[in-house]
Amino acid sequence: MQDISSASVRRLQRVAATIPINLLLDREDSKTGHDAITVDFSLSGARVRTSLLLSPGETVQIVLWGNYGQAIPSRVVWVHGASVFGSLAGLEFVNPLPA
Repeated sequence: MQDISSASVRRLQRVAATIPINLLLDREDSKTGHDAITVDFSLSGARVRTSLLLSPGETVQIVLWGNYGQAIPSRVVWVHGASVFGSLAGLEFVNPLPA
């Protein structure tokens, strides 16, 4: 029987989309917003490109760029290519979006 890793099986289908967003960080020193863009998203999370140095387990809030309404609380699940030039990060929404 073929072994299928959990990383290769998605819980929900992702949709490619480049959407400008703001990531709000609630760190000890301050609550600040940083520009980022989505690469893709699903009802349970998003992959984002950002210049921030994020860490797995860190909490952030996603706000659509130019929209200061409802923020989407999220948790950083993974980070790839973290450097001073930016990174890709996988974010999981604390509460999945309604279908």
